[in-house]
Amino acid sequence: MQLCTEQKKTTLEQLSENLGYFYKNGWDALFDNGMAIQDAVLADILAMAKDSAYAKENGFANVQTKEEFLQKAPISDYNDYRPYIRDNLKNDAGQLTAQETVYYLLSTGMSNQGKYYPETRLGALARQLNIDIWNMMVMQTVPTVNPTNMKLMAVMTCLPLDQAENGIVVRRTSGQAAKELWERHPQFYVYPYEFLEAQLPEDDKDYMAALYVLKEKKFNKLCCNNMAYFGNILDWIEKRPNTMIQDIRTGTMSVNLPIETWEQLAPSFEADPARADELQALLDEYGKLPLEKVWPDFAFVGTWMSGTAGMLAKAVRRRLPASVKWIAESYGASEGMFTLPREFDNAAGPLASFVGYFEFLPLDQSSGPVNMTEVEIGKYYELIVTTYSGLYRYNLHDIVRVDGFTGDTANVEFVCRSSDILELRNQRLYGFEFLELMEQVQNDSQCPMTIYQAYVEDGALSVIVQPDHAECNGEGLYTSLQRITASKGIPLGNLYLMDKQYCATLFKSFTQFGRTTQTIKLPLIMKRKPFEELVKQIYHAES
Repeated sequence: MQLCTEQKKTTLEQLSENLGYFYKNGWDALFDNGMAIQDAVLADILAMAKDSAYAKENGFANVQTKEEFLQKAPISDYNDYRPYIRDNLKNDAGQLTAQETVYYLLSTGMSNQGKYYPETRLGALARQLNIDIWNMMVMQTVPTVNPTNMKLMAVMTCLPLDQAENGIVVRRTSGQAAKELWERHPQFYVYPYEFLEAQLPEDDKDYMAALYVLKEKKFNKLCCNNMAYFGNILDWIEKRPNTMIQDIRTGTMSVNLPIETWEQLAPSFEADPARADELQALLDEYGKLPLEKVWPDFAFVGTWMSGTAGMLAKAVRRRLPASVKWIAESYGASEGMFTLPREFDNAAGPLASFVGYFEFLPLDQSSGPVNMTEVEIGKYYELIVTTYSGLYRYNLHDIVRVDGFTGDTANVEFVCRSSDILELRNQRLYGFEFLELMEQVQNDSQCPMTIYQAYVEDGALSVIVQPDHAECNGEGLYTSLQRITASKGIPLGNLYLMDKQYCATLFKSFTQFGRTTQTIKLPLIMKRKPFEELVKQIYHAES
């Protein structure tokens, strides 16, 4: 397929209108021409940037070429945009781009400080196009998710937020995506959109989500950014099977719902005695609800598979049927969605070249930023993006690893934040290096872990671990840790072996500003000692 650069429509819009072509003929044309798409996208963005206050005040309002833009536009981060966004929230007047703001996205991130991102029509289209293409690829790769009588569980946070001072709505990133998906195909989901917006205590809402998905025998596909949330769902099913079966039998919910909420949800939760009988028979026979029999058609999981989220996903995966296929969801953030993973069990994916213009700043400082055809396989970079919603050469402060190419499009994987650095007494250790080290320890010790984190004590690496099982041999785990850190010249401190409630307690400690488990990325590096009351055993360096 040839893109017509003479049309008035943007490259993004042309691609959106031709999705059927790619679905039928394959995605090679999209990835083979990644750099051409990149150049066309940047030209589109610059045409809309020239009259913005940010471009004028930063010296690139009238640039005519990519080279001129890269020479004049500074590398930026969120602090560079704060005054412009603050003004935009009061009066949307072209502070960042000539496009109008259609809504704002709110992100609290790891810092718990609210960050607002104006989203334009084209910025929203880029996000939606990424979602659509990823879903189409999944349908082709996992045909069993396609039948129209199957059901999807999509886990998102959709609590409505306030309006900006200028009257434009404010939404969470996942909430906006959910709204658009449910509006198009409400019949595909295990629960109604009204459930996502219901303002309820988190435990009540988790119980209800578990109830909805347990009731649905045709549950077939799960999309959940943070699989720790689905682990909570499984916990509820394990803890309260009899109560849930009775609720399914009678069409009730054993939580204290406001009457108006129940009136909204009741039509979607009718009594189902036949399903209750089915589940009761399984419980009577096995003493539990075996998931492969509860959901015989469960075939697919799409989730984050990198960083601490990837670590927690592995722990939940060990609880699911081995037959379920896993494909990573797009790596993204409030600023956009950036990759299109399409291989089983591979967190890396081709860049979505149509969503913005990408640059890569080598972590080893061997050069300035390079484009995606100039990156080296296996090398680590900070990712810089220019978007349709008015971010220019914006450093995400994310570290990505290049995992080869699809056509001329780089395959990348998010590995950690650039702030994830351990300053030890004799060296600096990046978060991704700690992750690699702990994967070796996990394999060597044969002790599967729900979560592991780093903590620096007296210039040495201490490690916090919650094992999957109580029978994990702590001494054997520490011996593996000693051997592997010694081989890398890393000074080792203590091993903190944590109680099984540690991960859940940690999530609750970060649940603020309306955030819930599915929106929280737990820190890879802790800045303080773990909760003393949850420490089961400490293995000291001198022991």
